[in-house]
Amino acid sequence: MFTFGISGLIAAYVLIALLLLSINLYSIWSWKIKGGTIIITSLFYIITYMSFPPLLGWPTGDNPPERFRLIAGHVEQPDKLTGDEGAIYLWMTQIDDLSSTTPPRAYEFPYLNAPHEVVYNATSKLNKGIPQLGEFDDEHDNIIDELKDAPRSGQKSVKIQSYDLPDPLFPDK
Repeated sequence: MFTFGISGLIAAYVLIALLLLSINLYSIWSWKIKGGTIIITSLFYIITYMSFPPLLGWPTGDNPPERFRLIAGHVEQPDKLTGDEGAIYLWMTQIDDLSSTTPPRAYEFPYLNAPHEVVYNATSKLNKGIPQLGEFDDEHDNIIDELKDAPRSGQKSVKIQSYDLPDPLFPDK
């Protein structure tokens, strides 16, 4: 299937704008209606632009699943020179039991030391071919709020754990 992506959507909006302009130039509608259509079309440009990041797969700030299978992890440490606070990115799937999974989703968390160590160890095992399961502690109802409210000077410890995925039991042939 051939897709145009963002450039195709931009071209479509330019075409719509040109059609709107030509209709407004040669129509007998009142200038209130013409101005209203231009304003509404311009608002839809902004709404569409703001709607792109979730569609393009940017990490979400939503609450992560309590139990998950870790697909990949990436840690950006804080940089004092640039003022970047750092972030932890996890690509994971929610699991209810070992046989059911959902499609993977990217999550973004503020940088903290304790989760950094867990993510580093889990991704090193992933690189060795050992699948990883993980879970957030039950005590924390809202992990994202806990992470965002953690002060930089006295960082809170967030309970995230990772485990090696058990080998599947294949029947003998």
